[in-house]
Amino acid sequence: MWSKFQQAILWIITYSPLVIVMVFRFIAGNKYFGLDEWLINQPWVSKDSIFVSYLSAEVYFVIATLIYTYFSYKYTIKWFMSGFEERIRTGEDGQDMYIRKAERLSANDYSFFLLTLLIPLVSLDHSSVINLAVSVIIIFFVIAIYVKTDAISVCPLLFFSGRSVFKGVISLGEKEQESNDSSLRKDVIFIMMKNKITFNRKVRGERLVNDVYYLTNNEIDND
Repeated sequence: MWSKFQQAILWIITYSPLVIVMVFRFIAGNKYFGLDEWLINQPWVSKDSIFVSYLSAEVYFVIATLIYTYFSYKYTIKWFMSGFEERIRTGEDGQDMYIRKAERLSANDYSFFLLTLLIPLVSLDHSSVINLAVSVIIIFFVIAIYVKTDAISVCPLLFFSGRSVFKGVISLGEKEQESNDSSLRKDVIFIMMKNKITFNRKVRGERLVNDVYYLTNNEIDND
């Protein structure tokens, strides 16, 4: 089960590109605090160089931010899941269960994240240190809400790591057992590596937080 600290780390990494963009806008809005002029005036910098004349700091920044975002989003979950999936699959962790119903999360489930991602970029002038500070405080407040409510299922890091998120029903027992004990069926959100789900086949799973489970691929996927 993931701790609150682990969830906080995931959300901080998720929002880190936004914070980087806001900090850059603050620096650029203050004319780089004179660093650009200082750099150009250095004797070891050729003013005729294509890297100085035609490529602005914004271009370098965009490229660097895209590279950072790609690798951090793609590999953070893989690092968190390192060894975890194998322990579930081999039976060291988790328990047997069955998928009875599943559907993908709707776009509405991600709307709050998208709003908190876009609003700070379009609503505030980040050349002001106060506006920058307010934006960062708001982001950390949003992260605190996500962590408090265990809303890890809408974290985009899962999508970029190649995993799929579903909401549905799982059962901790066979159908015959369910008829005698309805509590075996649970309405949950579950995460899997594969998009295709075969219902009523035994899988291994482990609870991550509250009603969010991580399931390994079911038997038909390994045939």
